Amino acid sequence: MDPEKRKPSGPSHPTESAVFLKELIDASPAIISLIDTEQWKVMYQNATGEKTLGTIVGKSCFENIPKMSANCPFCKAGEALKTGKMTSSEVPLPDGKWLLIQWSPVRTGETMLAVETIVDITTQKLKEEEYRGLKDSFEHLATIDPLTELLNRRGWFTLAERLCQRALQDKVALGVFIADLDNFKRVNDQYGHAVGDQTLQHIGKVMKSLFRPRDLLGRWGGEEFIMLLPSDDRDLLAIAAERVRKAVESSPFVSGDITLPLTVSLGGVSFTPAVGDRKELEMRIAQADQNMYLAKQQGRNRVVL
Repeated sequence: MDPEKRKPSGPSHPTESAVFLKELIDASPAIISLIDTEQWKVMYQNATGEKTLGTIVGKSCFENIPKMSANCPFCKAGEALKTGKMTSSEVPLPDGKWLLIQWSPVRTGETMLAVETIVDITTQKLKEEEYRGLKDSFEHLATIDPLTELLNRRGWFTLAERLCQRALQDKVALGVFIADLDNFKRVNDQYGHAVGDQTLQHIGKVMKSLFRPRDLLGRWGGEEFIMLLPSDDRDLLAIAAERVRKAVESSPFVSGDITLPLTVSLGGVSFTPAVGDRKELEMRIAQADQNMYLAKQQGRNRVVL
């Protein structure tokens, strides 16, 4: 084909270019307006804007687009003109919808105007919210023991490390305890694992009722529970451990015609963090664990600090 006979693919005349550009802007699903920020009036709107908002050229932008009585608090058109860069805001509406509004500076002669583009991002926001909900749910499942609804080992350790760091900064002591349900194997062997699970749930509720919000209680694994308590008074820590022992002893598990007397052996250690890291915490837990086994050896249903 003769190159001179080829027809251009787009408009070549300036008037045709303007018509072509208008067709492109009108075809956009976004609401596009040209805003005079001196008077806050709409100088131009595309077909989508007219269809959605009606004809508002020459009228106030804030009274006719978001339908507000004063300049929009989320508006960043002035910032766009001042910096020469595009600005944006995500705007929630009373009906639950979300809009992404963007402003871009444009010069016409000596006048600077703002091109405002509005896109409905409600679907995107709903997906983000759904994702956050799933993420929170997965994080919850990853840190909570599903049987007792106490912190699991991972969740407990994460928060315990933070408490150790805070105790290090504040120069205060901590007490860590491990409580092991006595003769739990007999419960499973005699009554089955279903009753064993119900017993652990019962013990978890008893322990949870004894502690303050700032205390850290978790299921360490099997029939073991772990506690971290901030306190500068070692005697108070001993009292707290003894309170747990007595509460379990006086709270048998009852289900139908089954009544199971329960006791726990507790081992604990009081310490003031010197480093506040995971390794130090693991060392203190190991010491508490050794004391718990001493309590077992000394006859069970007792506290060793």
